[in-house]
Amino acid sequence: MAIFQPTFQTKTPIDEYFQFISITIETSQKIDDHTEYILKVQRGPNKENCWKLSRRYNDFVELHKCLHVSGIELPFPEKKYFGNMQPEFIAKRRFQLQEYLNAILMNPILASSLPAKKFVDPESYNQSFHDVSVQNAVLCLKAENHYVLGPSLGMIGWRLRKHYFRTSLRLPAAKTSGHTAKLVKSGSQPQAKQHQLQSSSLTFNGSLEIPNNSLAASNSELVLSWTEFGPDRHICDKEIPNIFKYMSELHHPFIEPCVYATSNDSGALIIRKFYAQGSLKDSLCGSSPKNPFLGKYGNPKGRAPLPLKEVAMFGRQILEALRFLHSKGYPFGHIHAGNVVISDGVARLLDIENFVLGVPSFYRPFFVQHSKIATAENVDVYSFGHLMYEMSMGYPLQESVTRQPIECSESLKSLLESILSKEACQKQLPTLDSLVEHRFFAEYAPRFNEQYSALIASNRPHLKLSAAAKEQMRIATQKIEQRLQNEQKSVKHQKRLVRVQEMMTSEEEKKKSKHKAHKLEHKQSKLRQQNSLQLGNNASGSLLSPLPKSDSVHSISTGQSGLLSPPPNTSTATPTGTNGALFQSAGPPPPPPPIPPPPPPSLPAMDSNASPDKVVVRSALLNSISSFNKSALRKVASSD
Repeated sequence: MAIFQPTFQTKTPIDEYFQFISITIETSQKIDDHTEYILKVQRGPNKENCWKLSRRYNDFVELHKCLHVSGIELPFPEKKYFGNMQPEFIAKRRFQLQEYLNAILMNPILASSLPAKKFVDPESYNQSFHDVSVQNAVLCLKAENHYVLGPSLGMIGWRLRKHYFRTSLRLPAAKTSGHTAKLVKSGSQPQAKQHQLQSSSLTFNGSLEIPNNSLAASNSELVLSWTEFGPDRHICDKEIPNIFKYMSELHHPFIEPCVYATSNDSGALIIRKFYAQGSLKDSLCGSSPKNPFLGKYGNPKGRAPLPLKEVAMFGRQILEALRFLHSKGYPFGHIHAGNVVISDGVARLLDIENFVLGVPSFYRPFFVQHSKIATAENVDVYSFGHLMYEMSMGYPLQESVTRQPIECSESLKSLLESILSKEACQKQLPTLDSLVEHRFFAEYAPRFNEQYSALIASNRPHLKLSAAAKEQMRIATQKIEQRLQNEQKSVKHQKRLVRVQEMMTSEEEKKKSKHKAHKLEHKQSKLRQQNSLQLGNNASGSLLSPLPKSDSVHSISTGQSGLLSPPPNTSTATPTGTNGALFQSAGPPPPPPPIPPPPPPSLPAMDSNASPDKVVVRSALLNSISSFNKSALRKVASSD
């Protein structure tokens, strides 16, 4: 019955190379005998692409082992066997692990690797991409039965959903005297028979035919790649085989054609010639193309820049290939050193089918930060600038713009700054036609125009697209540019929110510090006021307290001699009257007495928070107690 049939939900392809904006270790929790750290992961600028997960220290250890093959030094904290459950140590370990994650995200190669993505997003990367690619490749090759799928080459590329395999041409068995002949390599067949055999067997059910220029390369080693469709796939399924057919008929001296191309509902299968020296990036890093991506590009030891003449020659060749594709309404959008191969001193573009497949660009995390890079031509110009930087410096630019002066020739510096400077990315990038006229190419490749004109005169470039295919390409280009502009707006909005939050945080911190300083100043002022009141009460109490009686007129108690002794006076005193009191002669009044010392330490301390009235009463009470004299008491007759 229909109600028991399983339902399937189409999942939107993930932009593989859009790096995680932030990974924050929010807190930690103790579970049994170990500690788990709570990670908050944010992919892209959208708030809905946010989730949390918990990781133990052992999970970080496994991640570090997988990334260790890259040769990149990372600040990974060592394991501690004793005292690892103390709160102080857990707080310190949490800070160290946060620094470790930040170091991974700062490196594009590590951030795009499968171990790193599986660590923070296990749900999206729990399946075996290799097994999926093998199944699809076998199904595609089984339909036409002309190629044999060989062993896998491993993760030699940066795309997680693109896998490479060895492949070879399958030759039909010839029947002789009731026996089936064994399959032999195509190179052992006579040339005329081989050409006839290939031309008669390389067709099937309306599928693509291998052009004659690709048959010449059938004796060489071939490589098969299976790639899943990406988020920018906008060409209908019916038109993709037709575009692949036109691509197989493409002819240009600076574009490497594919030998065979086909597709299904999940992705596309491409077969092309394999170059033993590898791509341009392999040449710059001095690595073998068959080594894993992390190992050969993580921290290569043999980096070396190209001579400026080769940089200018290869750059002009790539520019001519881009201009040709754009003139046919076919944007490329995937320029980087891994998509360029150098053979016999000629640079050729690879993977021109990526635009049809809708896979993300290698430099998308960079140009998505600049709203002025919003067209297909601007993307190619910007990526071309990164390629020129890597060829001339020997290492890639790890940022979206150049923040430090570039040390190179003046003409090359002018070319790079016109594309990769912050001012250029904020205003307007040059066009492909204007780059051709730059003085750097005229200085280091002066004869290129003559050589290229002679080359295309004898071997004219060719790419013919139907009207329907051009319309599909135009619509796809518009949708891709619209998605890019939307993401750029989201990133810009997110940056604005971050800046506002930082400003608000700084303002709050300023208000808090200002309020704290005001509160401290108010407290100190209150303490000074209380001290002045206390000192004033002590002085008034000492002056107003009654003097103890004595038999001698000149005698003063020893306890108050220092407080009541007047300063020496040179004027003579004349006794008058019969009561024996002393009156000073006419003259200036005596100066006020000095400020008395603070109360003895044996007295209780005063409360700083007490009101001034309480302080006055307490001071008067203390003064009366300290000046009490038992001899002044007198007997009183009681009527009780």
